[in-house]
Amino acid sequence: MTVTSLVTAVAVGVALGVAGSLVRRGVPFWLPLAAGVGAAVFATTVVRIAADLPSGFSLTELGLQVLLAAAAVAAVVATAEHRSHSDHRSPAPKGGLR
Repeated sequence: MTVTSLVTAVAVGVALGVAGSLVRRGVPFWLPLAAGVGAAVFATTVVRIAADLPSGFSLTELGLQVLLAAAAVAAVVATAEHRSHSDHRSPAPKGGLR
């Protein structure tokens, strides 16, 4: 993995993570960012292992970074629980003695 690949992966992951955070406000800000960066770095690793690419910039690598980071951010945003400020209290016990 080259420095250019790593910087590109982090930039793609952060950009898509910020976009995902803006779509749904209840998700912690760091969660889509972490998912996007992790998926983009994973895509870089997969491309570098699977193909014999010259060191430097590759459109195949960039495309897979964007695709996997977008899928990861979308999955996080779609499945994360929405929490408001009033949700911090403990839930009422169900059943049992009164």
